[in-house]
Amino acid sequence: MRKRRSVRAVTALALAATSLLGAQVAAGGGASARTTTTTASAAAPAPAAPAVPAAPAVLPALRQWQAGTGEFTLRASSRILLDPRYAGGLAADARTFAADLAAEGVPALPVAVAAPAGARPGDLVLTEDPAALPDQGYRLDVTADRATLTGGAPAGVFYAEQSTEQILGTARGHDRLPAGTGQDAPSSPAVGDGERGLMLDTAREYWPVGAIEQTIRQMAWLKLDTFHWHLTDSEAFRLRLPGYPGLAAARSYRPADVRAVLDYARRYHVRVVPELDIPGHATSLTAYRPALRWDCPSMNQVIHAGRIDPGFTVDITKPASVSWLDGLVDSVLQVFDAADAPVVHLGGDETPDAQLQSQCPELTQYAATQGYRSPEDVFLAYENHLDRLVRAHGRTMEMWGWWPQVGGGASVSVDKDVLIQAWLGDEAGFEAQGYRVVVSNEHSRLYVVPKALPGTGNGNYIPDDTALYSSYAPAASPQLTGVEMAEWGDIAFEQPWSYFAQYLRRPMEALASATWRGPQPSASLSDYEALADYVGGPPGVGAPLSPVEPGTAAVDAAGYTGPAVAVRAVRITPRSGATADLAGLVGGSVEGCAQGPDSGCRVLARVTTTPALDALTLPAADTSQAYGWFRWVPGTATATPARIEVLTPGAAEATGVRVVVASGEVTIADGGDRAILPQELRVAGTPVGGLRAGALPPGGTETVRVDTEALSGVLTADLTYRQVGSAVDRFTVRGTATLPVRYRSPAQAYNDIGSTDDANPELGNLDGAQDSLSRQALPAPGGTVTAGPFAYTWPATPAGDPDNVLAQGQTIPLGGGPATAIGLLATATYAPAGGLSASGTVTYTDGSTSDYTLTVPDWSAGTGPVAVATGVVNANGRAQAARTADLYSLAIPLDAGKQPASLTLPALPGYLGSKSPQLHVFALATAR
Repeated sequence: MRKRRSVRAVTALALAATSLLGAQVAAGGGASARTTTTTASAAAPAPAAPAVPAAPAVLPALRQWQAGTGEFTLRASSRILLDPRYAGGLAADARTFAADLAAEGVPALPVAVAAPAGARPGDLVLTEDPAALPDQGYRLDVTADRATLTGGAPAGVFYAEQSTEQILGTARGHDRLPAGTGQDAPSSPAVGDGERGLMLDTAREYWPVGAIEQTIRQMAWLKLDTFHWHLTDSEAFRLRLPGYPGLAAARSYRPADVRAVLDYARRYHVRVVPELDIPGHATSLTAYRPALRWDCPSMNQVIHAGRIDPGFTVDITKPASVSWLDGLVDSVLQVFDAADAPVVHLGGDETPDAQLQSQCPELTQYAATQGYRSPEDVFLAYENHLDRLVRAHGRTMEMWGWWPQVGGGASVSVDKDVLIQAWLGDEAGFEAQGYRVVVSNEHSRLYVVPKALPGTGNGNYIPDDTALYSSYAPAASPQLTGVEMAEWGDIAFEQPWSYFAQYLRRPMEALASATWRGPQPSASLSDYEALADYVGGPPGVGAPLSPVEPGTAAVDAAGYTGPAVAVRAVRITPRSGATADLAGLVGGSVEGCAQGPDSGCRVLARVTTTPALDALTLPAADTSQAYGWFRWVPGTATATPARIEVLTPGAAEATGVRVVVASGEVTIADGGDRAILPQELRVAGTPVGGLRAGALPPGGTETVRVDTEALSGVLTADLTYRQVGSAVDRFTVRGTATLPVRYRSPAQAYNDIGSTDDANPELGNLDGAQDSLSRQALPAPGGTVTAGPFAYTWPATPAGDPDNVLAQGQTIPLGGGPATAIGLLATATYAPAGGLSASGTVTYTDGSTSDYTLTVPDWSAGTGPVAVATGVVNANGRAQAARTADLYSLAIPLDAGKQPASLTLPALPGYLGSKSPQLHVFALATAR
């Protein structure tokens, strides 16, 4: 058994001056290190007092700050005061500002219009100074009497509001600002109409409207201003357009959804750029309309020879195809109005290369007929055709800069008014030709491509945030209009949107700093990430980690000894960006030990997915107990982190008040020496009732029942309270828990796309190698599959949507009265010879349980209790193969006379990967 080294927690270091210590965390072969429980002063010299921060905590960090004397405090009479010269352009933002402050715990502030000279003590004054500030630049002037937020235009005032919300959010009581003067503006070139953008690939993985809005709010919080909405690709068309019934995937966006996103984005000063990807990446279109496909074999390959895709690229030599696509573009332009989406992206990338083009008779003949020098000219002329179509609607067209990669010696030039998104490191070439360019250089770490669980190093496709933060700067050019980070959903089709979101958090923070302050050669990314943890997320928006409370300390889990500490979160830093060091952390966990180096230990956080190249911050599973030792437990992990830190409770929690979240209830515990007066409790951002009217005495607890049945994942509860006898009039403390997902049926637990339509098998991934079952060879959706005593209902989900449960310990309820057995319509992938053996639990209505073990044959075994035999597989690369592909009926006997309440599936690793044995459950049934 691998031995584990334990280390004593060090004394808290004030987060405002945290520098992550260089001590290495030891793990593996050595014996556990044991230290006595002593105070820091007895074990080592006390740490030096932390330096006073040069500026208040703001994301990105303020470029300039001159500290004043004293502080500004909100009062009962405080207002948001609009300068009458600019009130028309600032009124809507002021109302949003007031609502955001209320979500932070600030009492509702009225919005008034009056000259700044008439401001009362405690007012927040909003005004503009276009002569002194760029449009998106802002200035904060804070005195003891008032705080004046000045922008070069409404956008600048809005960013001043974001910074003010961040400062108030980290202030005790959420009601004070340090006196001083600060100023900031985006770094060149992203000033004025420039872009600081983020692209989301919602074609490969559907993001709910609420998730998109949450991402837009996080963008605005970080002062990013452009949301690129990738709506279509080979895998799916995600936009429901009038006149195109059946084109959109089952999970797609209605015009009303688009309107909601546009309205929300406008509210937070984020521009939307919709993308319809044509003429390549169009398999979802050609599956809907086969006449769009090419007849020649060479153009039915993807980019280069070797990968067959009969519908990846539309045949634009056919007038009917061009006309049909024109109508499609026109419909998209009608859904996204010009006021909110003045730029429309039309793809244009990854069409077949020059060699494949030259082998297509209809393409070469068409090019010759039109007088073009090369077949590639046909595609470039088509882009100009689209540009004219878009300009006729008063819009600007954007496209991916792809044609230099084709190598066709084209003579047609793309119109210079087309905005080019450069992603292959060739932005300088486009700029030299006079194009306006948005840089998304994948080689500069501006791509986020997590791929399949547990994530991969992916080479260039996980951002190097250290480089992005400390040294990245696109080459200065008047043609450069901005920088955009792109999140892609390749080869992770079965993952929920939250999987991708966790990989976006740190890169977005680094991008924000790079586009506001530029390279930071003298600052540490670790310090900046600690600042981001301290500031937390925007008010009213759920986050993967609770915002770190004021006064929170980072405790390095290696160094001198100190008193036991409670833990809010764990921060894990990889040793390097090498794939082995990153992927090798998966399966490891950080434990806190209360009674000694190896006793009284509990898992605080577990690494379940490959981290990015920077610190991985995870919420602690247990915030109720103090721990004196921490240790890294490898588990299945093969790597050791460079550093482990724990984030301790903040100033509010230092009063001894805790909030403990559990399923169905929230408990408030006063562990301090003064009574408290609870004022408001919010669960998942929503106020809940049931708080006691009087004071909670020291040592007392109060439990409030809350409805968490519909909630899962990281759940937060925020308590605002007063401490009797304290000079501070308001504290806020947060409790966090991770609640299990609750399923009401097997269909709710579907998390894998195991079958696909023969015309578009792109999304399928039953085995981790993008192979899937053919829908045409399976029972009809909603049909019955009878096998022995079991009558299964075949999944009714549309093609391309999840249709089976990848077993990872899910608990699924059962109904229908007493039964003698439970049947699983299932199969295994990469099962060993003899089948995959896996165990789970049945829970009965009387509360008792029984264990079971299944042996599931591999889908290609051809033996065992076969219930469905398809005989065909939609393979990766679009080729369909005739081969054994079976589903099996497996029986779990039940205790006699008992009624099953739920079935807990075997707890397998839970992610698809080549050679990784997995169990797939398509349906459940019971036998009486």
